[in-house]
Amino acid sequence: MSNQLRPYEHIPWQIIKGYLDNPETTELSLEHRQLLDRVFSLQRTLQRWPQPRTALALHRSKFPEISRRTAYNDLQYARELENTYHSFDYEFWNNWLIQDIVDQIQGARAKGDLKAWAAGHANLKKAIGERPVQETDPKLLEKHTFIINVKGMKDGVKINIDQLDTLPANVRKDIADAVWEEIDDDEAKRILAS
Repeated sequence: MSNQLRPYEHIPWQIIKGYLDNPETTELSLEHRQLLDRVFSLQRTLQRWPQPRTALALHRSKFPEISRRTAYNDLQYARELENTYHSFDYEFWNNWLIQDIVDQIQGARAKGDLKAWAAGHANLKKAIGERPVQETDPKLLEKHTFIINVKGMKDGVKINIDQLDTLPANVRKDIADAVWEEIDDDEAKRILAS
């Protein structure tokens, strides 16, 4: 292999990137498809074992026909693929971090290690952050008037629920008696059936 520069369109990774950008119009040769398969495989390996040294050892054991230099090129392509074509799932990693801190706090508490327990709480507070400010619905702050219409009393009476506790005891008893109505079994079955 010579040290001369190759044209942009003959670099294998650029051809693969063109395929990933527009798979309907670009065809890959067998060599490029094998490179893409190796890069995807290494990317999955990196997700499980993020240490490059471990991932490369596993990658070379899966593809023994490739050289060390090719494996390192595959690593560079896998990193570029991760940064270019995949977005960072913030929610997943944030939830994972919080759960990991909670597990550490529980472990420290079970061991009785108060120093690690307190440090875990401090880390959890940093990870969670401040409670976000929520807009309060203005309708919830408005004063609402609820009127109860009691028809069991003579001429019917409209009572403001806020003023119910200020009424004299005998009036409250009359209202309670007017609202309370005995029903028989047939009436109860009819109510339950409706």
